[in-house]
Amino acid sequence: MRSRLSATLAMLLLTAACTATESDSQPPTSRVTTTPSTATTTTTATIAPDPELAPALTDGVTATDETIYVGVLADLTGPFSGTVVDVVDAQLAFWSRLNDEGGIGGRQVEVLIANTGYDLTTHVEKYAALKDRVVMFAHSTGSQQTLAVLPNLVEDNLLALPVTWYSGWSDPVLGRNLLETGSNYCMEAINTISYLDEQHRAAASDAMEIALVTFPDDFGRDSAAGVRYAAEQLGVEIVYDGEGTVIPGQDLRPVASEIAASGADYTWMATDPISMVEIVGTALQLGYTGQWGVAMVSFSDRLLSTALGEYMADNMFMSTLILPLGAEADGMQEVIAVLTDAYPDRYPSTGLIEGYLEFVVAKTVLERATELGDLTPAGVVAAAGRIGSLSYGGLAPSNIYSGDAASTVTRATAIYRPDKALFDAQGGLEATLGAGAISPLSPIRGFTASQLAADYDFQGPCFVFPTG
Repeated sequence: MRSRLSATLAMLLLTAACTATESDSQPPTSRVTTTPSTATTTTTATIAPDPELAPALTDGVTATDETIYVGVLADLTGPFSGTVVDVVDAQLAFWSRLNDEGGIGGRQVEVLIANTGYDLTTHVEKYAALKDRVVMFAHSTGSQQTLAVLPNLVEDNLLALPVTWYSGWSDPVLGRNLLETGSNYCMEAINTISYLDEQHRAAASDAMEIALVTFPDDFGRDSAAGVRYAAEQLGVEIVYDGEGTVIPGQDLRPVASEIAASGADYTWMATDPISMVEIVGTALQLGYTGQWGVAMVSFSDRLLSTALGEYMADNMFMSTLILPLGAEADGMQEVIAVLTDAYPDRYPSTGLIEGYLEFVVAKTVLERATELGDLTPAGVVAAAGRIGSLSYGGLAPSNIYSGDAASTVTRATAIYRPDKALFDAQGGLEATLGAGAISPLSPIRGFTASQLAADYDFQGPCFVFPTG
């Protein structure tokens, strides 16, 4: 199926100026803004409000009469490549099906893919190489990487979909020219800590004590901000503060030792999966008896194949910002059918669902741009400002893209448990979509905004990147 879609792994060295035109058709409260460009365009046609009355305006490069070119800036070989490869491949599967069904306005969608390796400099370089070739970026791996090109996106009048759940994307200023999917790291921490506190108070007479362990990046800091807010509001004591202490490749035994010595009832983890399982195993060896709450990005169900599989199934609560593959939702069966047809031998990764969500957002924007009669990059930015909101058949909480920060932030997340029995029954790491396998996770609570998350006065990012 993938062969029906022309996907180019691009390492392009282009320096031409952007050919986007300015559009003033979006509402003033839109999350996506248009910016005048000093570059000229290849055509002077005006926006056609109805594609049946006039063909959509294109610049003849990023979109033509036959093809719409979409860019992807993806970590295909770096620390998050295990998930990102699934995300990108899922996008390709759905674009391929859409092309088979006639494309968008009779045009085929071609995806130009650049491997960034999660390297900041490479991300900027690959953006520069693709920016004059694509009408939008349907994927941009990493918060700091996306922030690095954000001024260029605004200047070049281009839209991007960040593959990161940083709370800053819901800020109308910081998140301009960006459309995120689902909720964020901060809300996921608030919701999960609230749930764990409820469970602890129901089973014990004393207040919960927690340990906090995170990466020093936007993911870890944004998550830690949510934990601190929840702990303060609930009267929960943080008995070990390990925010920013986990750096992959460094000795993690000191962190595990602090967790074990803290006697915490729960430890909140916002790291990568490999660091997470190393810390868990070492803390157990050192006598830790508490349980664990982990952010979605911190867990891989492939870890159920390790010696800690049974333990994690019994002692770990996993937050999710999107539904696992196979979870109950109106749109799930159709999604699984497309993915199974495209990749019958693929392991049932939740990353495949994220790829579908990105496809939905990009497809919706491009269809709206076609309806408005402007398929230039600027027209796509303007069309994004006309979306308002998106739902995903229940596969993720809805996103609102127009309004202030408090009204656009998505506050609901879900909680699951690793399911070792299901993992083994499906064949462990040999499980495949073609054999009917799904993500080996069991639901505890569906998409819910805790009272703390619902009441949170969200005026901007929970964590703000330092400047200077």
